[in-house]
Amino acid sequence: MNVVETQWWIIDLPPEWQAEEDEETILISDEDGVGEIAITTLEKSDGAVSDAELREFSLEVEQQFGGGQAVSLDELQGYYFCYSDDGDAVRDWYLRCDNLALLITYSCAEDNAGMDDAAVNEILSTLFIKTAE
Repeated sequence: MNVVETQWWIIDLPPEWQAEEDEETILISDEDGVGEIAITTLEKSDGAVSDAELREFSLEVEQQFGGGQAVSLDELQGYYFCYSDDGDAVRDWYLRCDNLALLITYSCAEDNAGMDDAAVNEILSTLFIKTAE
């Protein structure tokens, strides 16, 4: 397994997946180039991220593609959206834990929709939030 570690979280990647950092986003892709996971972490300086604040982040997606479903990934709580947009199959997670908001997007061509779903779910299941020390 490859391990990707930021100051806020750690995630395990299967050997055929690799990560790179692009400004404030971690981009994760597999060797066949089917799709890409993008993880952006936002840190609130004063207090925990509220559900209302998280809903603000997802408002545009919700208005355009319909309501998301409530989800949790380990310590993270939030909303999941799955939709098609301009030829792409997109899966979005808007998640929060304490003072962090994680915006996670997996996208691929619509022709490849579902191909990496099991791998993406497995990768996201390894996401571990670091606790403040």
